[in-house]
This record gives sequence, C-alpha cells and structure tokens, in this order.
Amino acid sequence: ELKAGDAIAALRESLKPEATVKRQGKVYTMDATTLVPGDIVCLGAGGAIPADCVLRAGKPLQVDQAALTGESLPVTMYPGGNAKMGSTVTRGEIEATVSATGSQTFFGKTADLVQGVDELGHFEKVLNEIMVLLVLSGVVVCALVFLYLITIGVDFWEVLAFNVVLLVASIPIALRVVCTTTLALGCHELAAEKAIVARLSSVEELAGMTILCSDKTGTLTLNKMALQEHLPTFVP
Repeated sequence: ELKAGDAIAALRESLKPEATVKRQGKVYTMDATTLVPGDIVCLGAGGAIPADCVLRAGKPLQVDQAALTGESLPVTMYPGGNAKMGSTVTRGEIEATVSATGSQTFFGKTADLVQGVDELGHFEKVLNEIMVLLVLSGVVVCALVFLYLITIGVDFWEVLAFNVVLLVASIPIALRVVCTTTLALGCHELAAEKAIVARLSSVEELAGMTILCSDKTGTLTLNKMALQEHLPTFVP
C-alpha cells in the first residue's frame, strides 16, 4: 500500500494543473494550486478550468462539463456565469475571476464527500469476525479446561500457567499476516498488468464483483471504436 501510495502521489505530481493568471497587469503561467479567490485567470480552448470562476466581460464560452454532470455536449456560458473546476473549455477565450479554490469548489466538495467514507471493506469485516469468533472460542475452551483441571485437583498456579499458554496459542496472530501476503501477491499480478492498487482489500472486493456498470466511453475503455468478428453473448 505504501508503494501504491507513492506511485499515485508521483502520478498526481506529473498531472499537476497549471493556470494562466493575470496579476498587476502581467500574465503568469503558474501552478493552479496557488490560486486564491479574486485572481483573474485566462480561459482558452483546450484548457482546463483551474478553479470555480465567474466569467468576466467577453464573448460566450463553450465548456465541457462531462466530468461533473455526465453531459457529453458542451454547455454555452455567458459573462457572469459560473464555470466549475474540473470542466474543460472547448471553444472561445475569456477572462474569469476566481471565486473558490481547492476543497471549497464544487468539485472539491464532492471529492471530500467521497474520501470521507472510510468504512471497512467486506474482506476486513469477514476477517475481523473470524478473529473474534476464534478468540471467543479460545476463551470458552480455556474456561472449560481451567474448571476441569481444578476439579481433578491440579495445582492452581499450574492450571493458570497452562491456560495462559493455551489462550495465547488460540489467538490467530498469523491470520492477518497470511491474508495480507496473499493479497500482496494479487497486487503483484495486477501491477504486471500496469494497474495501481491503492488498498490491498480492493483486490478481494474486485475478485467478488459479478457486474461492473459504467456510463461513459473512455472511462474504462480505450475511447476508440473497433470492429470485431464475433459478438460475445453473456447469459446469466
């Protein structure tokens, strides 16, 4: 997971967006993460909108908001309109005033909601249930052994020492290590296919998937059409 995190961080660093900013009458090309509300940015065809902006005076602008709304056709925006971060300009040029940046943007608030979900995966829940069941079973067995040895007259301290050893031996310490090693091997196989795995538990969750639904071409496909000889048919 640490290596995957480093790979994702390096990928984000290489894809860091840039913005054309006008400050004190001069135009600069700078890191989009350094923008502040009130900055004047220059938006042009083919460029990404670096922050939530309010369009200034000028000609209408066509913006692709597919990443936000799923709409494939560009939207025409006029001066005074609100352009959202995460969308792309497809036609036109205009200046805009930054109204929100980072987590305060529409896109940033949505990303925070997604990242805020930090619940255990299915595999981790099952693993925790197994460990709790084994520990409880070990406690019950130790209690029965303790009562039996006491009733037949074995010394109390010997019985106590034996039960401590028995209880420690019943705790599945190596269970998580074995499962983590198995998932790591799965991550290695996925890495050979040029896939980055951020969480080990996602390997098991992906393996248990039966149907994967996607609504846009290019998200998981090559964004390229091709003819094939045979048409695969899936029957449930």
